[in-house]
Amino acid sequence: MLPEERPLLPARVPEPEPAPAPEPGAGASEATALSAAPGAEAGSGPGPGFAAADDETESRAVIRRIKRTAVIAYVVFAVFSWISAGFRGFLGLTCSAAVTIICFLWLEEIAQALLQPAAHRRNARRLTFRAIGRFVLLGVALLVTITVAHFNAVSVLLGFSIIVVGIMAEALYAVFRN
Repeated sequence: MLPEERPLLPARVPEPEPAPAPEPGAGASEATALSAAPGAEAGSGPGPGFAAADDETESRAVIRRIKRTAVIAYVVFAVFSWISAGFRGFLGLTCSAAVTIICFLWLEEIAQALLQPAAHRRNARRLTFRAIGRFVLLGVALLVTITVAHFNAVSVLLGFSIIVVGIMAEALYAVFRN
């Protein structure tokens, strides 16, 4: 074979020899001790898809906690708005909170589309127009709720901040959990 030539097939790698069987009467081997660890199951462990699945469940839990905290913040802000500004304040808070939740769900959808491997390249223009349209909707909703409908500006801004409260609560949760 000339030095420039390379073989078409890779060289065969020798297979490892099987591990020797444990001696009868000996204590539990390290492998059985590891497999008997709490939370360990047969076939589980750090494999190719294990970390990705764990990250996926963790990110879903984070999003769920943010949504739950946002709803709790809405209820607290709704009581405050009803007491301080009456029905118009409550209505302004409800409208802006609904727009904020919708925009958050849309943003979650955009982030998932962008994080898909090479899927966003095909739909880049459509994704861009949808993202810009959603932020235009947010701006128009703010304009309408404050200027046209004459809702209480404080309650409207509280409604727009419920997701921020949810994210801040999740940040505190992450800091104190670790």
